[in-house]
Amino acid sequence: MFHKQGRAVSRVVAVMLASGLTVGSGLLAAGAAAAADGGSVVTAKIVKGADDKETVHYTDPKTNKQQNTEAGPFFIRIGDSEPLLPVYCIDLLNGASWKADYQETSWGSSSLKDKPEAGPKILWILKNSYPAVGVDKLIAASGVQGLTKADAAAATQVAIWSYSDPGIAVTQTDAEAVAFTKWLVAQADEKGAGSEPKPTLSLDPASVGGKSGTTLAPITVTAGGGTASVTVSLGASGTDAKVSLVDDKGAEVKNVKSGDKIYAKVPADAPAGSATITAKGTATSSVGRAFVGQIDGKPSQTLILAGEGTVPVSATAGISWGLGAVPTADAVVDCAKGALVVTLGNKGDKDAAFKVAGKDYTVKPGGTQTVTLPVKEDEKYDFTVTGPEGFSKQFTGLLNCKTDSATHSPAPSTSAPAPAPSAPSASPTGPELASTGGGMGTGLTAAMAGVLVVAGGAAVYGLRRRGRHSRAS
Repeated sequence: MFHKQGRAVSRVVAVMLASGLTVGSGLLAAGAAAAADGGSVVTAKIVKGADDKETVHYTDPKTNKQQNTEAGPFFIRIGDSEPLLPVYCIDLLNGASWKADYQETSWGSSSLKDKPEAGPKILWILKNSYPAVGVDKLIAASGVQGLTKADAAAATQVAIWSYSDPGIAVTQTDAEAVAFTKWLVAQADEKGAGSEPKPTLSLDPASVGGKSGTTLAPITVTAGGGTASVTVSLGASGTDAKVSLVDDKGAEVKNVKSGDKIYAKVPADAPAGSATITAKGTATSSVGRAFVGQIDGKPSQTLILAGEGTVPVSATAGISWGLGAVPTADAVVDCAKGALVVTLGNKGDKDAAFKVAGKDYTVKPGGTQTVTLPVKEDEKYDFTVTGPEGFSKQFTGLLNCKTDSATHSPAPSTSAPAPAPSAPSASPTGPELASTGGGMGTGLTAAMAGVLVVAGGAAVYGLRRRGRHSRAS
């Protein structure tokens, strides 16, 4: 049994985070906003700091100096939804900017892609620890007497870091928090086998095509919960075509739920063209979904959702049709190659000529071709694919495939002892940072504690890359 005695002289306990997780390889099954999560546009902003937290310490491998940070959940607003939803950090060495724009993404498009064992164990922690489970129940389950909300919050964050940032030594100064961290890690190691939660809303596949006079291949709706209204908006080349959305029995579709299939019915006399299916509505967010952020073209700390709520959502899918070449294009981020991989397709009966990044490509009827476009880590990309009959599709985003702890080795040790932890000051010229991760030992300033309104997300096919929380500067 643990009791809060002698807090003034509480001993420092080092929690060595687990290491040696298997590194995944190969092409992501889903890496683009247009492909990975069916063009999902679920955007968010950090709007509130942690209410329950404790200061912990770690050694920055880039400088070999100790840093302070506050461990605990902070809160995001998805769209204009209420209530605010708790999130934890999954990239210890990077700060989270209040000004960053966040977008929901899959594990495979975040830093968890390189840690296939980490996602299920982090998910177990999120579902079975604070704030999903009350402190009284956590005390009963763990046997850690005297556990407070702050202890539970800090321990939950440190336990999550043990999987998202293996190899970084985190020091906790509270005995109950240390004991609870150890209990969480032991439980997650034993029981963490859950699958990745479904996206809040997606349309899959995100690009289909076919001949005029046919019903285009089904697009499956996946939602965390709730329903969404579906409308079709036609591209400039297809404004005269009377394309309709129907179900598998040919009935017109207006509202959908998760698991429904949508078909696009194209008249036989429709001239070649394209359109965008847009799904809008509300759905229930899922615990364990990742959110990646960027500010001014630089990555912000990657977050993972620790609560559920009904939120506004939208998703898009592109359709194209014609009597000759019928182009399609999708893309994924390949973290192993450090590239955006575009797949060109042709659903028609004539050759399709494409242009990608200034180069010409020809795809035979019924065929596909992949184009690998190298992108540097933490670098923005913006590629447009053009094809026959005015076909055009844009892929934009920021390659963010690694955590800082995975890209920096510890600095050589010296004979002098590490300096005592002290709270670093935020740069007067840089963006303000949230308190979890990135060495920020102070909380939110009063000026930034107010609610920020989420900026409208452009419905381009932004790709969600790896999940790290790079410090914006």
